[in-house]
Amino acid sequence: MTLSKAIPVVSIIGKQNTGKTTLIEILIPLLKKKGYRIGTIKYNVPFFQVDYEGKDTHRHYAAGADVVSISSPEKLAIIKRGGGKSPSIKTLIETNYRDVDVIFVEGYKHWNYPSIEIQQDQQHMISKNKEYKHRLRITNTAKTSSHAPSFTQDDLDKAIHFIESKMM
Repeated sequence: MTLSKAIPVVSIIGKQNTGKTTLIEILIPLLKKKGYRIGTIKYNVPFFQVDYEGKDTHRHYAAGADVVSISSPEKLAIIKRGGGKSPSIKTLIETNYRDVDVIFVEGYKHWNYPSIEIQQDQQHMISKNKEYKHRLRITNTAKTSSHAPSFTQDDLDKAIHFIESKMM
């Protein structure tokens, strides 16, 4: 992949607890099996913690370091001060995701990029279902809110086809 090639981005959208994270967890290994490299972004979270008090990297950050990283042969984590606001998705992609084939952004609806929208209710989806070139709608098939989200094989196949079509 050349640096000038735009990396396809697919937003996974839907109301809370419709299965966005579950869908991503299912799609990643299916795409990895095909040889694709996958990036994900959970965007616009008001607060998160990746480091813990007492650990060396936490102490470095608490002392005022602007960027702290920790690495091993398996993982790399970089903690960078945000300056009071989250970086744009475009900036995140340009600076951190050049070595992937596709990026999933979870939960950011107000973005003009291809998306997979998860609906909780098949009937609601049918009434709203219009043809969109850059949006695929699928249904969470769990019967009650207490069950883990699930998706039909047909919907998963459609999602894979949709994603791969954005990679061409």
